[in-house]
Amino acid sequence: MATARTESSQAGAKPALRIHVVRSGGFAGITQHWQVEADDVETWRPLVDACPWGSVGVDTQSRDRFVWRIEVHVTRRKRVASVPDRDLTGPWRELVDRVQAASSDG
Repeated sequence: MATARTESSQAGAKPALRIHVVRSGGFAGITQHWQVEADDVETWRPLVDACPWGSVGVDTQSRDRFVWRIEVHVTRRKRVASVPDRDLTGPWRELVDRVQAASSDG
């Protein structure tokens, strides 16, 4: 799992924000993980809030496609969504791409 920690004010302190992305499924069934932890919540909040958390579809016809599980922990609030690959567009795609890029930088 790739993990990036950005702008931590104190070593060992719990971050104000954690985003964990898991891609599972596909033909081979290989699972991949990316995670970002940060203290600067306001940098990530607009993108997290732009995601349609309450309206995620279910893809029952695409058996060999990826499913993206996205968990966002901000202070004491947790949001979770399982997004079918065909619905990973717009803000979902931007969020996943940004987490993957930040994880690669760490």
